[in-house]
Amino acid sequence: MRRKGEVIGAVDFGSREVRVLIARRDSDGGIQIVGHGVEPSRGCISQGVIQDLTAAQATLKRAIVMAEREAQVSLPSLFSAINGRNVETFICEGNVKLERGVVESAHLAEAIDIASRDILAPGKSVTSSITAQEWYVDELPVADPIGLHGQVLKTRVHFARIPSVITDNLIHCIESLGRRLEDLVFTPLASAQGCLTREEMEVGVGVLDMGRSTTGLALYRNHRILATQCFEWGGYHITRDLAARLHISFEEADDLVMTYGISPDRIRADIQGEEEDDFVARIDNPQHPIKLRSAVQGMPSVVDRQELEYVVHERARELYTKVRQYLKARGLAVNLVSGMVLTGGAIEIKNAIDLAQTVFQVPCRMGLPDGFEILPQAVRAPAYSAVAGVIRHGFIYRAAAESGRIEAANANPSSIRRLAKWFFKYFF
Repeated sequence: MRRKGEVIGAVDFGSREVRVLIARRDSDGGIQIVGHGVEPSRGCISQGVIQDLTAAQATLKRAIVMAEREAQVSLPSLFSAINGRNVETFICEGNVKLERGVVESAHLAEAIDIASRDILAPGKSVTSSITAQEWYVDELPVADPIGLHGQVLKTRVHFARIPSVITDNLIHCIESLGRRLEDLVFTPLASAQGCLTREEMEVGVGVLDMGRSTTGLALYRNHRILATQCFEWGGYHITRDLAARLHISFEEADDLVMTYGISPDRIRADIQGEEEDDFVARIDNPQHPIKLRSAVQGMPSVVDRQELEYVVHERARELYTKVRQYLKARGLAVNLVSGMVLTGGAIEIKNAIDLAQTVFQVPCRMGLPDGFEILPQAVRAPAYSAVAGVIRHGFIYRAAAESGRIEAANANPSSIRRLAKWFFKYFF
C-alpha cells in the first residue's frame, strides 16, 4: 500500500522559465498536481547551463515558494530534469551471472555498473533513469527481476553523459536552497513520460520537445527506448532570425512570432511543392503592413506581413527538417508508426503542428501533460510536459527504492554516485 499523501517535487530549468510542480498521490494511486510555480529565467540559464548562479538560485527559490504556497507543503527534496550542451546518449547492455540462481537487488546495481563501464569519462557525469532500464532473465523480458530464478540477468540501459559543469552547478543550485536532490532525469525522457500514452510507446512514436534553446528527441517502440538526442537549437533561433532580418529587438521578434505564427498558406504551398516566386506571384494583395516598435534607427519601421511569415516559416521548416534528416540517416523513421508528438514551449507557435506533419509526413499531435487526476489549467500546456514527466519519474523512483530495486540517494542522484564510486574504485 502506498503511503497516503506521498508528495513529490519536480523542477525543470528552462531557458525561458524555471518551472516547479508539486504532486500528491493518494492511497488509490491517483496523482494530483497540488502546486505549481513558474519564474522567468531572464538569461540565468541557457541550453541547460547555469549562466549566473546567484540569479538562478533566486529564480528557483521564487518558483519553489510559489508552488509550496499553493500546495501548502514544504519540500525537503526535488527531482529535476537535466539537459544541456555537449550531451551524449548511449544504450548499453550489462550481463551478470546468477551464481545462486536467484536475482537479488545487488545484481541489478552490478548489471548497470557493467553496462556503464565503457562510457565513463573524466569531467562527465553519467545519469540513467529508472524508467529507461530494461531487464531480462535468461534473455526473457521481465518487469521486475528481483526474486526471479535464472542463470543470467541482463539489462539494457539508456545513459546520458553530461558535462559535470552542468550537473554540479544544477545540484549546487538546488542544495544551496536547503533542498535535497533525489534524482536527475534526461529531459527528452521526462517529456516522454509526461505526454506519451502507453499505446504510442508500444506501437512506435517519437517525442520532440522543442524549448527555447534546446530540442530533445526520444523514440520508443515496444516500450523500448530506441534513441535519444539533444539538439542545441530551439524556438529562440526563429526569434533570432526574425530580429536580424527586421532589425528589431529580440523581445519584439518573440512577440511577432507568437502573434502571427506560421502561415497556413505557406504550409499548403509546401504540400503542393510550390516555389517561393510562384507563391508570391499568386498572392492577390501582398501588402499587409505591420508597424514595428523597436526598429533600429535608419531601418524601415514598417514591414509587410509576407516577409515576416517567410522568415518564420523557413526557419521552422529548417529545424524540423534537421530532425527528419537525423531520423532517416539512422534508419529510425520507420518506427514512427503512431507518428510524432511535439511538445515544449516553442510548439505553441501557431500552426507549428501542421508544419511538422508536412515535414515529417506522419501523423503529428501536440503533447500535453496527461494522466493526472487534478491538473491546474495553467499547467495544461506543452511547456509543462517535461516537469510533469519528472513528477511521474519521481513516484516510480520512490517505489523502486522502497522495493529494493535501487538504492535511494541521500544527497546526490544514485546513478551518478554509484557510477562515480565504481570509476574511482577501478581507475584510481
